[in-house]
Amino acid sequence: MSQYIFDLSVTASQMQRYYQGQAQVVVVRSLQGKVIHLHPRFLRPFVSATGIHGRFRLTLDASGQFNELIKIG
Repeated sequence: MSQYIFDLSVTASQMQRYYQGQAQVVVVRSLQGKVIHLHPRFLRPFVSATGIHGRFRLTLDASGQFNELIKIG
């Protein structure tokens, strides 16, 4: 398993682009320097009226597939 920590700050209007199909992935850079492409569906539990803001830990399984995303800060 691999774990990556990243900070994310996306406004509600920016998230709207994903819901409208204008954007397919959210691209973040982990604190380790790795560029990560996330499907917006993994972020839905963290969306508030102001968007998504915080530090997250992404866990991938042994084959590099999504396993878990947790807000840690």
